[in-house]
Amino acid sequence: MGKLKGILQFTGQIDGLSFYEMNGKIIVRKTGGFDGEKIKNDTNYVRVRENSSEFAHCAEMGKYFRNSLQPYLKQLHIPYVHNRVLGLFQEISRLDLVSARGKRSVINGLQSVEAKGIIERFEFDKNQSFDTVFPFTYAVDLLEGNLTVPNFSSSLLKKVTSATHVNLQFIVAGFDFEHQSSFVQNCSNKITISLQDATEADLEFNCALPESPNVFGLLYLEFFQRVNAVDYDLQAGALKIVGFR
Repeated sequence: MGKLKGILQFTGQIDGLSFYEMNGKIIVRKTGGFDGEKIKNDTNYVRVRENSSEFAHCAEMGKYFRNSLQPYLKQLHIPYVHNRVLGLFQEISRLDLVSARGKRSVINGLQSVEAKGIIERFEFDKNQSFDTVFPFTYAVDLLEGNLTVPNFSSSLLKKVTSATHVNLQFIVAGFDFEHQSSFVQNCSNKITISLQDATEADLEFNCALPESPNVFGLLYLEFFQRVNAVDYDLQAGALKIVGFR
């Protein structure tokens, strides 16, 4: 890579060289790029083709998953959440020990005993773990559709400065990753807690279970401000996968 000096300053390509501006200077480098035909057929690009195939598969599975949670993810405005979900499904696909490279799938990966731990450790927001916002133990039963939070105390929540209340909700989402024909999303009633008062209680949530091959349980927190009986959305909160089967 070189820098162009002199009166003549331009950008573009000429005689195998590319001229472009970076930080106020014209940079020169050889024109390059991928040869599409080689990538498709050359034996030297086998790994590239395998990685590309698995990447596309995981991206498709991730989009299917995110679509079911779109109302919550949109509300929270988590940066680069699509990349986070893609990374989750790439990690799951690598648990597929029966398929050849390039054909490993999320569906097979989910059958692994390690999948549950990976899923439940996943954080939607890489900059803020769920436990820093909601530092409580909880128990999830995805055979009965229950989530319980013993010894909840509102004083321990990591609050948004202007928030006066928080909504808590248990979500159960059912997926068919093989066919992707539809997804099912059931929600418990919201529990609304005032942050201006000290609230200590055992919280219980119940949600109908979908008849789906894979079921995810999630806990959703939404902070808001209540002024003169009017609620104002703060677009702040947290979302966590708390169970999988």
